[in-house]
Amino acid sequence: MSEDQIKKFLVEIQKNKNLLDQVLSVGTADEIAKIANDSGFKFAGSELKNISKTTVNGVKIKSQDTSPSYNFGEGGN
Repeated sequence: MSEDQIKKFLVEIQKNKNLLDQVLSVGTADEIAKIANDSGFKFAGSELKNISKTTVNGVKIKSQDTSPSYNFGEGGN
């Protein structure tokens, strides 16, 4: 079950600073899922997104808008 794999991964990143640093250095759920998959945990970025806004094993899962913003108008060009 993917949710179980996500929970195990979240427990692991609490213990493994190197893994946590890798997760903190990326910006998308797919990138986090790739790190997890490379570490032996099997889930997709879409599955991680599906449990956003919850707390699992003390870790708050949240999604954030990382789309680029552009300043057009006065001083923006």
